[in-house]
Amino acid sequence: MKKSALLCLSAIALLSSCATTYNSGANTPTTSSPGASTTTTIPRGSTEELFAQLLETGRELGNDIAQGDMSTARTKLADIKAIWIGIQPQIAQATQDLLDDTQRMMNLFITAVERKRPADADKAMRFLPSLISALVN
Repeated sequence: MKKSALLCLSAIALLSSCATTYNSGANTPTTSSPGASTTTTIPRGSTEELFAQLLETGRELGNDIAQGDMSTARTKLADIKAIWIGIQPQIAQATQDLLDDTQRMMNLFITAVERKRPADADKAMRFLPSLISALVN
């Protein structure tokens, strides 16, 4: 048990120091919310860099929802979805169980924002380091 906790902490520390390169190409999906329109680019980078960005983006999502800052929450969700699109091809060779677990985590982020359930965002963030550890190693 201690070894897995140490591994997760190491993964977080390693991933939090990475940078991400963005693709500003023509295939940029547009996401919109009532009253606002934003364009989100699909991030590019290594699996570790993209997961580090996912950790950073999702970190305060539950607090944003709890405080009623839905504009920020929707923007973060759009970024999380874009990161997910960038990660999917890189983890395609993972086991089906890991892919399913990762999709469930993404669904928690989505329901957190769409249904205003901050606990779902917090739950996704609790599972994310374990998934990262399993997918990156």
